[in-house]
Amino acid sequence: MNYTEFKDKKISRLGFGTMRLPMDDQGKINYAAGQEMIDYALANGINYIDTAYKYHEGESEDFVGAALAKHQRTSYYLADKLPTWLCSTEDDARKIFEDQLLKCRTDYFDFYLLHSLDEESWPNVPRLHMIEYLREEKAAGRIRHLGASFHCGPDLLRQVLTDYGQDLEFIQLQLNYMDWDLYGAKELYQIAREFDTPVVVMEPLRGGMLANPLSETARKVLDGTDTGASYASYALRFINELPGILCTLSGMSTLAQMKENIEIFNGPAMIDKEKEAISEAVKVLQADILVPCTGCNYCYECPSGVKIPEIFKMYNEAASKGFHWIWGSLSGQYNKCTPNAKDCIECGACESHCPQKISIIDKLKEIDAKYAQLAEMGE
Repeated sequence: MNYTEFKDKKISRLGFGTMRLPMDDQGKINYAAGQEMIDYALANGINYIDTAYKYHEGESEDFVGAALAKHQRTSYYLADKLPTWLCSTEDDARKIFEDQLLKCRTDYFDFYLLHSLDEESWPNVPRLHMIEYLREEKAAGRIRHLGASFHCGPDLLRQVLTDYGQDLEFIQLQLNYMDWDLYGAKELYQIAREFDTPVVVMEPLRGGMLANPLSETARKVLDGTDTGASYASYALRFINELPGILCTLSGMSTLAQMKENIEIFNGPAMIDKEKEAISEAVKVLQADILVPCTGCNYCYECPSGVKIPEIFKMYNEAASKGFHWIWGSLSGQYNKCTPNAKDCIECGACESHCPQKISIIDKLKEIDAKYAQLAEMGE
C-alpha cells in the first residue's frame, strides 16, 4: 500500500468508506461480512476508516465501533463527521459528538469533519459557533485533526478556506473523472491546491457508476486501450495521481471489491492512452447518463418511502440501453419498484439533503412520464 505523509502520520492512499457496507436480507449491515472486510483492510495496509452519523441510517458508527474493537487503537485512523444540518442549538453538536464517541467505542477521533457543507447548511456553522466548539475538542485531544466535507460551489469553498483555513487542516471533496469538468470538481480541487489544503476524496467511482459504466459505448472506449485495466482502475488511478490528495475513500461492499482496489493502489500508474480514453469516455457518458445520482441515499427519509436512488439507477440503465431491453418489460420493472415516482408528495425533503443538487421532484415526474410512454409502446 502507498501512503501519504500527513503531519506525523502515514495515511494509506486508499481509505475504507463505510457508507456502502455489505447488507443482509433484512437490509441491515451484515456484521460478519463487514468484520471480514475491516480485518482484511487493516491486514493489507488500509489504515484510514471513514464513517458518519447518518450512514446506513445511523448504523454505520455502531458497526465501526464493534468491528474495530478487536484491533489496537493505534493501528488505524478513524474519521467521523458532524451532521451540521441536524443541529438547531449549540448543545446539539455537543450531544451528537458524545454519542459518536460512544457508538464508535473510542476516546478520540483522528480526523473529524463538518459534514456535507453547502450554501444552505453553511450559515448554521457560524451561527451555532460549531468551529469554536470543535476547537475546544481538539484542544482537549478528542479530535486530532479537524476538517470539513463539501458539496458546494467554488465561491463558498473559497470563502470558508479564507475565513477558517487556519482551523481546517484538510477537506473532503467529491472528485472523479465524470465530475471533473461537467460538475466543476476540477475548480474545487484547484481552490484546495491554491490554499495548500490536503484533500480526502469521496465518490471516486461516482457511486459505483464508473466501476461499471452504464454505457456500452463508454465501456468499448476504455476497453480499446488493450491494457487490461478494470473500469474501477481507470477511475481510482485518475484520482490517485493528482497532487495534494491525502486519501481516496472507496465505499466497498464486498471483500472482492476491496482486494481489487488494494491491487489497483499497489499497481502501475496511468499511461497516456488510458488518459485519452477517459476523456473520450466522459463525452459518451455525458450523453448517456441522464441523472447524476451517486446512490448516497441521503434522501432515505422520504415520508412516502419513494426509492429515489433505485429509481434513478433503473432509469439511467434504461437510458444507456436506448430504453429497450430484450429480456423483459422496462415499464413493468419500474412499476414493481414501489413506492415510486407516482407516490411523491413533493415535500422537498429529498432535495434539501441531496449533495448533487438534483431537482429530484421534477426528475421523478419526467421519469414517471417516460415509463408511462414506454408502457404504451410495450416496452
